[in-house]
Amino acid sequence: MGEAQRHQVTEVPLVRATTTEHRLYRVRCPHCGRATRAALPADVPSGAFGPRLQATVGVLCGRYRLSRREVAAICGEVLGAPLAVGSVDKLCHATSAALAAPVAALQETLPQAPVVHADETGWKQAGQRRVLWVVASQLATVFHIATSRGSQVLKDLLGEPFGGHVVSDRWSAYTWIAATQRQVCWSHLARNFQGLADRGGMAAQLGTPAVAVTKELFQIWHAFREEHQDRGQLVAAMRPVQAHCRALLQEGTRNPDGSTQGLCWSLLDLWPALWAFVTQEGVEPTNNAAERALRPAVLWRKGSFGTQSDGGARFVERLLTVAATCRQHGRSLLDYLTAVCTAAQCGHPLPSLLPVTVSAQGP
Repeated sequence: MGEAQRHQVTEVPLVRATTTEHRLYRVRCPHCGRATRAALPADVPSGAFGPRLQATVGVLCGRYRLSRREVAAICGEVLGAPLAVGSVDKLCHATSAALAAPVAALQETLPQAPVVHADETGWKQAGQRRVLWVVASQLATVFHIATSRGSQVLKDLLGEPFGGHVVSDRWSAYTWIAATQRQVCWSHLARNFQGLADRGGMAAQLGTPAVAVTKELFQIWHAFREEHQDRGQLVAAMRPVQAHCRALLQEGTRNPDGSTQGLCWSLLDLWPALWAFVTQEGVEPTNNAAERALRPAVLWRKGSFGTQSDGGARFVERLLTVAATCRQHGRSLLDYLTAVCTAAQCGHPLPSLLPVTVSAQGP
């Protein structure tokens, strides 16, 4: 046998925090007895933890949903910056407070948005029922934990009256918005129709052809998007689909199956809200934007069982909002949080998450 191969093992250095110690000496004048203490340099914030470490803790807790104890362990073992669990929690609350104004600025843009996607899911706070709402526009994705799943929460977020279009499911909290300003999610409707088809019997008389209509609708929509067709082509292609769908729903209002009949009457009442995506620029036939935004929040809820206080709820809202909006604009969450924490610690103006042109013009 030949000489055995020798494998060189290269050790990858661990990431280590940089520790800078500032010693502020105090001296006393031997003549007048007055004590004088040195001051920190102007660019050095007060406190034991720098903004980069504070931002890293915020990312680990808020983006990667690690527990306070796990974050403390990572900081000690990986970063070489030992932290107590209480210090981790204190840094999270400080980051949340620093994000209050930037997140409020994002929320102020929602009433002027031409199109928003909205959805909600359950949440828990100290064992009590809460609701986590999300509203996503082209500029921002805003989360809000409320005590209610009612329409007033959405009215407070969007303003009343709201002049844009809302893409959502058929939950009653959205009925205050005129049907001409709504787009009902066709992914939800596809599941409704498939459920009728799977039940068989009289329900399948509507469900089976409605599933076929839905598939045709999405084929036309995908062709419009992928082949860069103009709006006129989409309108023309959808006319027979709309006619077929209306005929099915009208026939379904006479279906002996009660739930099938109720669905048909409901969709006929919402008829304009089924087709806003055909004529309105920026409106899509599904609510995927809001549902995708909610997935990290649902994972957070499953891993943590919710929050224990109002302060914890604000941290969740703000970190979810900032993480989702950074992702929208292709920005680094860690870099943005570092900039915010630096400004907050040094008393400087807080950086905005809005694009430069929007920030200059105002919401």
